[in-house]
Amino acid sequence: MKHRHLLAAACVLAAAGTAAQAQQASEPPSFLASLSSPTPSTPWTVRGGVSHIVPHSRATDATGPLLPPNPSGVSLRVEDKTTAFFSIARAITPNTEVELALGYPPTHDVTARIASYLPANVQGYNGQTIAKVRQMAPTLFVNYAFGEPTSRLRPFVGLGVNYTKFDKRTSTAAGNGLNGGPTRIELEDSWGLAAQAGLDYKINERWSIHGSLATARVKTHLVATTAGQARELDIKFRPVVFTLAAAYRF
Repeated sequence: MKHRHLLAAACVLAAAGTAAQAQQASEPPSFLASLSSPTPSTPWTVRGGVSHIVPHSRATDATGPLLPPNPSGVSLRVEDKTTAFFSIARAITPNTEVELALGYPPTHDVTARIASYLPANVQGYNGQTIAKVRQMAPTLFVNYAFGEPTSRLRPFVGLGVNYTKFDKRTSTAAGNGLNGGPTRIELEDSWGLAAQAGLDYKINERWSIHGSLATARVKTHLVATTAGQARELDIKFRPVVFTLAAAYRF
């Protein structure tokens, strides 16, 4: 009789153990387990790092009241800037992704370029910061990565479109002095094609190091108004943006 009870108890325990294993297998993994899972659960990737922007600006000579006939000998240059970078991307195929590249909007110094034939009091502003301009430039890329998703090192290329908005435009004391008083600056927004190329180095299934070199076609029209008098010039940019970032796939 005792043997029968022991056998029945053993059968009950075995059934309970089998049911518990089945329940655990059917339950979704916990949040902590998903973080440590070697296989990403979605095709999304976020990237964060730093970008160095070289604007390569080319500006025409300014035209307007109280300036010499064109060429006036008064122009400007937009200086380099380093800023934070971040983007979010979604894989479409094992080799293709769509990426929205953003970043913390940098504020560039704008320096005067004064011709040597102008009066000495005007030449004194040459190289001085005459304005500060912040720019926001979200860019949408379609990227193609070479090699297999399991490859440690994957070069990539991308094409897309860039939108650049210039805001927080401030004339400095030097700029006000050059223009003859407090000056309001206006800059047109820009749309243009963009391209990039780079490398991704895979650390593991989730983490990688991302490096890229990007450029875009950017142009704007500047109007500087002082005491109701407007002076204008055109600026073209062929920026080169160097980016180094950490990437996380989740």
